[in-house]
Amino acid sequence: MVKHLSINKNQQTPIYQQIFDAVIMEIENGKLSEGEQLPSINQIAIENKLARETVVKAFKLLQQKGIIRAVHGKGFFVASEDVNVNHRVFILFDTFSPYKEVLYSSIKKEFGKNAFLDIYFHHFNIKIFNKLIEEAAGNYTSYIISPFDNPKVSEGLNLLPKEKVYLLDRYSRFIKENYLAVCQDFSADVYSLLTDIKTQLANYNSFLLVFRNTITDVPVELRQGFESFCQDYAINYGVSDSLDKYKPQKGDAFIVIDDEDLVYLVEQAQAQGLEIGKDLGIISYNETSLKKVVAGGISVISTDFAEMGKLVVEMIVSGKTEKLRNKSEYIDRGSF
Repeated sequence: MVKHLSINKNQQTPIYQQIFDAVIMEIENGKLSEGEQLPSINQIAIENKLARETVVKAFKLLQQKGIIRAVHGKGFFVASEDVNVNHRVFILFDTFSPYKEVLYSSIKKEFGKNAFLDIYFHHFNIKIFNKLIEEAAGNYTSYIISPFDNPKVSEGLNLLPKEKVYLLDRYSRFIKENYLAVCQDFSADVYSLLTDIKTQLANYNSFLLVFRNTITDVPVELRQGFESFCQDYAINYGVSDSLDKYKPQKGDAFIVIDDEDLVYLVEQAQAQGLEIGKDLGIISYNETSLKKVVAGGISVISTDFAEMGKLVVEMIVSGKTEKLRNKSEYIDRGSF
């Protein structure tokens, strides 16, 4: 089983390609199945009187195609029996929030049946982040990764071939290298969009950003953009990491990121008889379907996650080498 190969050194086909083709044939003929271990590189080289580097080159190509995968300390295993898939993609998201579900669905739709996708979540844990990348290195044709702000985030990324890495949604300030990416510019977007609606702030006495980290690690750039806007336009503002002891008053306006804070404000408005969009202003961050109907509709600042997924797949399929900004928009539903 791939131990002794029919290698013809007089052929124009390179020997590493002949090894690659032989493994593919074994899989197609049912002699190698998913999960089955391959002989070691040394074993194949010795038994077939080949240079070890030649076998290594063939195995790397099989890894890049996602056909085999390396397991540290154990060897190489068949990763897939579908040898005709062109793209085998490692996806590493932070959490599976509603808008990340939209993002993943868009990626899956754009690839269609032409790709095999493996999705994982790091939950903003740097050890998990780097461990998952270490285990994935060399086993996929592309790597779509949502990084986060941590000084060690580059340790994992450096294990991957740079030209196959696509950063998504955010570009951590700790990443100094120039990666391919489709990301938001949180600071510029929030500043620009608030500037567009600044006249509506005349209806309110104060403006509070609830910058709370729960299921997601909120980009510090978002806070910076909010603070810069308020300072430049002399807005009475504040930033809080909690609404637990805060009772909203008539004339207050909010930007909330966590959906639990949104629910709390809606409940408080109802309990106090405050009209949302008149007595109390609310903007929520990141679009979800429920925000279209909650309390008559909640205004949001959100990027287009479906478009983000479409763009990153286009980059992978076309081979474009770009760093794209996926802009946000303000959707006015009358709650601010």
